[in-house]
Amino acid sequence: MTGFIANLHDPKNAATALCVESGRAFCAGDILADIDRLCPTLRQSSRIAIHCESARLFLIAITAAWRAGATVIFPATDRPAYLDGISSQFDLYLDDAAIRERLAAATATNTDNHMTLPAATDCRAVFFTSGSTGDAKPIPKTLALIEAEITIQEPLWQPHIPNGARIVGLVSHQHIYGLIFRIVWPVITGRVFTADPAPYWEMMQGDINNGDVLITSPAHLKNLHPDLARVPRPSLIFSSGGPLDLAAARETTAILGTCPTEIYGSTETGGIAHRKQTGDNCPWHPLPGVEVALNDAGCLRVRAAHIAGDDWYQTEDIAKINDATGTFTLHGRADRVVKVEGKRISLGAVERHLRQSHLVEDAIALIPDENDRRLGVVAVLSPTGRDMLADIGRFRMGRQLRREIAKFEDDAALPQRWRFVDQLPSDSQGKRPLHLLRALFAEMEPLTPEIVIQNRDDDRVNLSLHLPTDLLYFRGHFPGMPILPGVVQLHWAVDQAAALFDVPVTIGEVTQLKYRKPITPGSTVMLELDCDRDRAKIKFRYHSDAEGDHSSGILKWREATS
Repeated sequence: MTGFIANLHDPKNAATALCVESGRAFCAGDILADIDRLCPTLRQSSRIAIHCESARLFLIAITAAWRAGATVIFPATDRPAYLDGISSQFDLYLDDAAIRERLAAATATNTDNHMTLPAATDCRAVFFTSGSTGDAKPIPKTLALIEAEITIQEPLWQPHIPNGARIVGLVSHQHIYGLIFRIVWPVITGRVFTADPAPYWEMMQGDINNGDVLITSPAHLKNLHPDLARVPRPSLIFSSGGPLDLAAARETTAILGTCPTEIYGSTETGGIAHRKQTGDNCPWHPLPGVEVALNDAGCLRVRAAHIAGDDWYQTEDIAKINDATGTFTLHGRADRVVKVEGKRISLGAVERHLRQSHLVEDAIALIPDENDRRLGVVAVLSPTGRDMLADIGRFRMGRQLRREIAKFEDDAALPQRWRFVDQLPSDSQGKRPLHLLRALFAEMEPLTPEIVIQNRDDDRVNLSLHLPTDLLYFRGHFPGMPILPGVVQLHWAVDQAAALFDVPVTIGEVTQLKYRKPITPGSTVMLELDCDRDRAKIKFRYHSDAEGDHSSGILKWREATS
């Protein structure tokens, strides 16, 4: 199998289509011409950070940087605060605009056929992931290690991929999974890849051809667009970055006609194992050449040429190995880094960002429920924070603190569940066991919506209601598709009318009651109340900008009798 750099520079491939962007096919010769122009502009830099939306520009930039002898730095995000935090790691930063600007100003050159191309072992890269402290931890790699992994994976997938199939990516190429599957693998194997950024199904579902290979994450497969049932059938669907639940695997198979292939690994290790979930407790199969074992704490350790050579690499994943088959199952992590929406999130980093806020004195981040992988936080607010909470309510307080974290982290690291307490719970030894923290979420399922805005004009009131995702009434109504029961909507309208208009709580009659569209967890809806005292009735209407009318009716009250 020819290497990545050699394939790009092979004259025989010059007219071979390499990628598609904005409807235009780019041949290897087109890409190489841009690499030739960009490379001379990079020779003064030894560490180049590259963050691109376009996979085509990304390919051009990383290859030009390696040819210039530079180490390529892969930032996990382009958030300014994050880049400031790792600024000591690079001396030049390139994004799409900077690359286009350099290409426009550069002089066209021809590739020197006698040029010495860099060896894969000399093409150095640095990825960043969350260490135990929550700080961005640099992970050095070489192109040689990436090519070694592709060499063992390609024989597994090649028999399932028809000629002419494209690699269609929904995940970012900034992380090792996306880099391998969206960029390096197709270049090495001569498959066309899509270069447009398409993080959502709506952006690419009209551009799937029969037999295409989809590069996805659990977040994508848990949020399948209904129209995908009508798209051409992909030959393979890859998912990596976190565990995929069985329900999502089955739904993917039903809608797209292909059972997803999960890749288990990490930035440090690359790929370790694969599986297809066709039933309960499907085990992981180590990739060819990967050895697995357990340490004394029951955590998986792995050894392979593309991981650490002859040395064992110790993970923090708790596992059980089937000695008869060599397969294994995973049972959680022993450290404080979790996977949310397919992304690695450092709980320590989230806590540190919150403690830096003038609104927070202390905080603990956690996954409150293993069956509901949303991130939660238990926070002790400062006096300023407590005053703000009293003023704006829990929902808006959570939104404010999410904005504090968003300065540094991607959306997956923004907590969705909040508990504000006077003191963090602890046991007799002063420790903060997980079960005590989780109990705060189990015991505090709200019974009422959070009133975000209230506008009143005499006997007409508009209330903006936010419905927390953990509202008690969503539980069991209905499993897998929770909606707000109609009787609850009616009860809230009666309660609010009684409180706002000082009318009897006892309603004598409800007329013209209509339920049009469901109200779902996390929604913000308007409750409109119009009181007609002369006729002893109140019109109510639930509506939202996104869905229009949800429900409506007329409440008629009985006057008290003497």
